[in-house]
Amino acid sequence: MQTTKELIAIRLKQLRKSRGLTQEKLAELIGRDTKHISKLEIAGSYPSIETLDRIANVLNVEIKEFFNFDGLKDKNYIKEEFTKLINYSDEKHLQILYKIHKDLIN
Repeated sequence: MQTTKELIAIRLKQLRKSRGLTQEKLAELIGRDTKHISKLEIAGSYPSIETLDRIANVLNVEIKEFFNFDGLKDKNYIKEEFTKLINYSDEKHLQILYKIHKDLIN
């Protein structure tokens, strides 16, 4: 399972890219050097609250968005959750899940 530092790094990169910013441009906008942004995005260090606040302002998001990991769960976690879903579903729901899955891959 991924660490919190790794999840923050992934989320930061995701948010930066969604705004069309390079690491260089983000660094410039928050008054840090590019190496600092790079280190944050490879989970080399935790960002300070001050840095998160600056980045949040530039990206026009709330700080809590850096901790929204719902879409970042690793493959094993997702498999475990699907297994639970399948195991606790009745036949009707299993058929619906199967149809959704089949439609998605076709």
